[in-house]
Amino acid sequence: MCVFALIGSLALAQYRPSIQAVKTTETIQLDGHLNESFWQTCTPANGFIDNRTKRAAAQQTRLYIAYTQTHLYIAIECLDNEIDRLSATEQREDRYFRGDDFVVVNLDPQHSHSSKYSFYSNPLGTRLDGKAGPAGRTNFGWSAEWEQAAAIHEDRWTVEMKIPFGILNYFRKDGQVWGLNIVRTRKADDVTSFWSYNPTEPYEPYNFGHLENMDLADTVFDRNREITPYISTQTDLNGQSETTVETGADFSFRLTPSISAAVTYNPDFGQVEADADTIELRDTERFLPEKRLFFREGEEIFRMPNSLYYSRRFTDFEAGSRVTGDLPGGHSFSLVDIYGDVVHGEKFTGNSTLGRFVQNLGEKSNINYYFASSEFKTGYARTFSLDGEHYFNDAWRTRYQTSYANENLEEYGGEKKDRSDYLGYGALIYETYPWEVRFDYRAISEKFNPVLGFIPRRNIYGPGFRARYFVDTDQTWYKDMYAAFSTDYYQNDNGRTVLRDHETDLSMTLNNDVRWEMHYDDNYHDPYNNVRYATGVTLDSSNYYHSTGFRWTFGEFEETDYDELTVTKNLLPLQNLPLTTEYTIRFEEDTHGQKETVWLNRVVSNYYFNKDMWLKSSLQHRNADVRNVSVILGWEFKTDAHLYCVYNNVKDTEDPNAVQTFFVKLQYTFR
Repeated sequence: MCVFALIGSLALAQYRPSIQAVKTTETIQLDGHLNESFWQTCTPANGFIDNRTKRAAAQQTRLYIAYTQTHLYIAIECLDNEIDRLSATEQREDRYFRGDDFVVVNLDPQHSHSSKYSFYSNPLGTRLDGKAGPAGRTNFGWSAEWEQAAAIHEDRWTVEMKIPFGILNYFRKDGQVWGLNIVRTRKADDVTSFWSYNPTEPYEPYNFGHLENMDLADTVFDRNREITPYISTQTDLNGQSETTVETGADFSFRLTPSISAAVTYNPDFGQVEADADTIELRDTERFLPEKRLFFREGEEIFRMPNSLYYSRRFTDFEAGSRVTGDLPGGHSFSLVDIYGDVVHGEKFTGNSTLGRFVQNLGEKSNINYYFASSEFKTGYARTFSLDGEHYFNDAWRTRYQTSYANENLEEYGGEKKDRSDYLGYGALIYETYPWEVRFDYRAISEKFNPVLGFIPRRNIYGPGFRARYFVDTDQTWYKDMYAAFSTDYYQNDNGRTVLRDHETDLSMTLNNDVRWEMHYDDNYHDPYNNVRYATGVTLDSSNYYHSTGFRWTFGEFEETDYDELTVTKNLLPLQNLPLTTEYTIRFEEDTHGQKETVWLNRVVSNYYFNKDMWLKSSLQHRNADVRNVSVILGWEFKTDAHLYCVYNNVKDTEDPNAVQTFFVKLQYTFR
């Protein structure tokens, strides 16, 4: 640890580039061509750094920024002397560009060093946006109305963005400095380049450069009012057909330029895409990502080391409201109130109020507060938590969480739960490229299981250790190398060992684009000792729609031996038809010699008729007579008017309520 501290103390201060924004009264014609006169008055920023060489990127990028009283204008030129190798396929908005070249504009309007907005574009001008909070991970559920256009030229591709101030949390005052970073990914050479680069946590806001000359006192405050009523019908085709009709509405607006509010009545989630099926070997509940828009807005604020808020607990509700925003000093908050059903083991009905406040301390550190109070028909539940992250220097930091839950509920067949429980977590972390080392300790009492939370294991007390090494390089024979080791040792409140995990991961990407991976687990989960070995190889790993992956896994899980083979293949048979396929087959044999073959086949396709109409189909089929077929047609037939048609066919021999359904939804947003 002393050696790590010495290395950290010798780290050089990071250079932070800056760019001056130009104020203009002109408007932009979004066509991807930088022919407006004010672009000629902007001094471009360049000097992008290659993540592999840690030097100036061979294919440079130029950045221009201007603004008016209502919008922020951003233009980017991606120079490319091999334009024929450009990758551009994704045409559906709000989907990550797995196989494409793309650029990302990251903005920190509060200059808080702890949160960011991200605006993505590929060479086709397809949009993607997201927002991140102190936890770092981007919440792609955040979505807003902004415009952009892109164009492909002989030696470059360009993009113009027009971002309304009304979708950002910002302050109306002059002389502001915003945090800014631009990131470009080029698939032809598998290089990511950064305008402001630090190899340790390069995507974090405290490593951003500066956007200067932001005089915003005279900006037009737009309350950005939106009301979206809908009407939908759902027909169940299981035996006797039954049709139901639903109506509801969502209303959102801004209270101030930095605080927004939303109200929903009878929200409809019928167009939600099916969750990906799995045949995992696991002994805890499976965590599922949120796909419903009401919950995804502001979701990044609620992330914490141990999740006390898991929005999928809300299965249905009648009404909800939310206030989210930023305060001076870089602080942020979110308050949510929901009346409806919560499912966690049992179903509870009532009102839940929860809130989260993030307080910044200096440039990197923060302390965060969380509360949740649910008044159900069968009792109440309260949860309070304090967590935070404190940096001693650029290399060393500590992370912690302490939580208290008090519940008085009738659950589990009428049993009464009336008790208080606790959670404690602390970690000491060293991180300087290419190393990360973490020591932690976790203590969770026997029945600490907040009704709105996700706590996979309880009644555990003990330490953990993690070490990770990851390097990007321009070496002649490999592109990157990753190695990680982790161990956890937990006892219960009686001093009995209940969990002892040792895990090792190794991977390497060669310069011929072959990626090799190896994984080893030795996990004692009382009373079972589980062992897993896995190795895999991916061909054409950086070319998403040409890549092919093979993975072989074998071991023992809860006294059952198994061998498993997984094959994945991504295809692009037509420019408008990307396909992903995955097939997994597992052979099992238990201690009594009984054998079973388990398999899962998944095929997902998207077809783009044009930029306003798309068709997605998903087929998931398991050997145990479990099938999930989903077909979704989305069509923006008029600006802000959307039609969704969804067909679901779910068959599960263990679920007598599985049905076929056909769903139609029509919605229009008034602005």
